[in-house]
Amino acid sequence: MLRALILVLLFALELPAQRGGFGQRDTIPAGSRVEYKTFQSKLLGRELRYGLYLPPSYSNSTKRYPILYFLHGMYENEMRWSSRGQTDLMLDRMITDGKIGEFIVAIPFGATSFYSNTRDGTERWEDVIVTEFIPMIESTYRVNASRVTRGISGISMGGYGALKIAMKHPDVFGAVSAHSAVLLKDLSAAKVAAGRLQMFQGLFDRIYAINQDLSYWEANNPMTLAMDTKKFNGMKIYFDCGTEDEYGFEVGTKQLDEMLTKASYPHEAHLYPGHHGWDYAVQHTSESLLFHWKAFGGK
Repeated sequence: MLRALILVLLFALELPAQRGGFGQRDTIPAGSRVEYKTFQSKLLGRELRYGLYLPPSYSNSTKRYPILYFLHGMYENEMRWSSRGQTDLMLDRMITDGKIGEFIVAIPFGATSFYSNTRDGTERWEDVIVTEFIPMIESTYRVNASRVTRGISGISMGGYGALKIAMKHPDVFGAVSAHSAVLLKDLSAAKVAAGRLQMFQGLFDRIYAINQDLSYWEANNPMTLAMDTKKFNGMKIYFDCGTEDEYGFEVGTKQLDEMLTKASYPHEAHLYPGHHGWDYAVQHTSESLLFHWKAFGGK
């Protein structure tokens, strides 16, 4: 029964596929300064794409900047932060208006990995992010490479990935944020019509081996990781979700808020009117950007 319920989660994240496959190129809005490049992943044995936002003063400066790593959603790609969210243009406006300071944003391509190492070790996507991508970015660009000035964020699958990776590596990240994150304490909370679950069974079996048991899923579940807040070492946490989220993730959002509140762990959590995905997130991305700027030590 539990295995069937967890498969509901995968159907819940199919929606972005209707807006373009995760392998195709997106249309980037005019004025975007995001660069798109590749790096060689030794762990995966292939090149991976990534997007990079450099702040307006970068080319005329020798200073080092804070950095935010952003993880895209399922069936999305490294271009969606700009193409769907137009977050780079939003960040530029906030800088111009004096609402926020400058920082770098790096967006790795994550396929449908849930940013997790597979249970059998054949694909190590979490390790790619933590041990390959971050060191590559911070040795290539002028990054103020410290825990306090390093944050991670994401949407939907990427929101799950951001919370999970930050909670497992609080020595690396000083702050984490998430929009519409896949948060399920009670797996039956996911809301979706029956059907098309079988096509996703192979994916979750491949990542978490749920045919064996749910122990590896739970070991990578932010809801489980949040049960021991002492390990977070004061890491700053922000997350929000729409109250009309089609897949029930507002339930997990509320539960995580309650868990952290009960543990007296400082955090910022919000339930706003809205649905799932970028149509919702674009209304509140400015809040997470400001959250990270304050976490970096900005005023």
